[in-house]
This record gives sequence, C-alpha cells and structure tokens, in this order.
Amino acid sequence: MENDGKSGIVAFAFGIPWDIDSNWQIAQIALKKAIEFNAPIFTQDDIAIENRAIDVTHTFNDVSTGNPPSTLQISRRAVMWAKEYKINKLWIAAAKPHLWRCLRDLKQAVLEAGIKMEVYACDERINSYPEDSWFCINSEQKHTRSKEEWDKREGVLRRIPFFLYKWITK
Repeated sequence: MENDGKSGIVAFAFGIPWDIDSNWQIAQIALKKAIEFNAPIFTQDDIAIENRAIDVTHTFNDVSTGNPPSTLQISRRAVMWAKEYKINKLWIAAAKPHLWRCLRDLKQAVLEAGIKMEVYACDERINSYPEDSWFCINSEQKHTRSKEEWDKREGVLRRIPFFLYKWITK
C-alpha cells in the first residue's frame, strides 16, 4: 500500500511481561512497519523495540490499579500522540485474537477526537504467525494464556453494548 500521508504505528501488547512470545511477535511487526514507513511507534511497556533509529513512545501504566491500561485507553492516548506528531495514518500491530478490538477501539478514539485519521491493521504480518503462537502459558495475564481463557473474556466484550464497554474500560 502506498504511503501518501504521515504514518504512525500503534503496538498493543498481548499479555505480560515484555519477553513472552506474543509481545516479541508484536514488536517485530511494529518494527518492520516502522522501518517500511520511517514511522514512529506508540506502544506499551510490554513491547520492547530494540532499534535506536525508531522513535518509540511508551504509554504509562496506571500504577494505582497495578493493571495495564485498557485497549480503549491506549487507543485514546495513541490518537492524542498521533495528533501531536501530525500523523494521519495509524497502523495497528497486535495479536490476531485482539485485532478486532484494537481496530474498533482505535477507530472509536479517532471519532471521539473529531479528527481525520485513517486506521489500518498490519494484516500481512499479523497473519504470518500461527494462531496458537499468540497465547503464552507464561503470561501474567490469565486471559492471554490460552484460546479458551481468551474466548471466555472476549465473548463477553463482543456482546456488551459499546456504551457499557466504554464505562467499564474508562
């Protein structure tokens, strides 16, 4: 795809800590896309990008709860970051099972901000990893350890009305 605007990459972690396979895969996807477009990256602490030539901004965790920010919170922060960097195209690097929610939430954050910005997924790279490689038994987050645990949680998140989702993920 031709890049006729300024691109930025938003990398969403999938589990904790940074050294589990899923987060390594996401970091590789983000890094390759950032190099392709000479684009900055916005991500979480659990995504380690090892390339000094790439501008990487890490969003903060809410230390009061001990939990990472929600997908919607990360999306809102990413849109503000993109606005500051004058970015008009955001590329999502995320685990395949998490991608639908990352796309939805980032598009919602763009709408809330009232700005013109295109949102894409790094599909070709995300799809190059096997489905079962996204789930890591050594993740500190139970819901990212197995497809079964993930599906239990995601099933609820897919079915609740968006206004409730926004309320519980403030």
